[in-house]
Amino acid sequence: MRAKSKFLALALTAALQPAFAAPAPAEFSFEDLTTIADANGMANLVQANYGAASGIQFTGSAWGVLTSKDCDGLVKFVPNISGCGALMLSDNPGNGSTSSQRRTLTMNFAEGFISGSSLYYATLAGADVSIMLYENVDHSSGRSWSLGKLDGTGCVSELGAFYCDWNKIIVDLKGGTARSMVVTGNDNSVIFDDFSLVRATPVPPANLPEPAGIALTMAALGALGWTRKRAAAR
Repeated sequence: MRAKSKFLALALTAALQPAFAAPAPAEFSFEDLTTIADANGMANLVQANYGAASGIQFTGSAWGVLTSKDCDGLVKFVPNISGCGALMLSDNPGNGSTSSQRRTLTMNFAEGFISGSSLYYATLAGADVSIMLYENVDHSSGRSWSLGKLDGTGCVSELGAFYCDWNKIIVDLKGGTARSMVVTGNDNSVIFDDFSLVRATPVPPANLPEPAGIALTMAALGALGWTRKRAAAR
């Protein structure tokens, strides 16, 4: 009897499993910049309202750039995992400035993201960049977390690349939820790519149980109830 109940419970679990699948993180790789970039492979993300369809909002010195390595851009960086595009902290990457003028960009994600989220960055040698995360959009109030300084110490880069090799940051929010990322640093001193944001609020799974799975679930529930009723009658 116990073996039969165990089998029915396993069938029920298998049938319902798709409904409880964890949602995929929100991924942002900047590969669609090719549709809005100018002849130099650059795009002002604020003016373009870039990312709005995915719940992202950029303010401040936020530019999208394409690499000069086989991607028709002018910025010299080695493509990261996803390919050509990246986010740059810049007032205007087209002016070729590498001055010490401080710039700030903000990326809002109103949906919220939690620990386990990640991003990649590449700096100039000796860059002085700081990243802060905030609980509310536009870093207005609430809790905050520092991701530390990105100073380019020990910078290594491939031949012909202007920026150091890519590094990955894994976000730890100590149980909190962030909705805003603020980057401060020298003009043109850092680029970002391949954001993977673990959503704070799960979204409905894309794959709901198939009709056959629902039928199996109902049959398993019915059989399990009948088995227990019969056992109680004994």
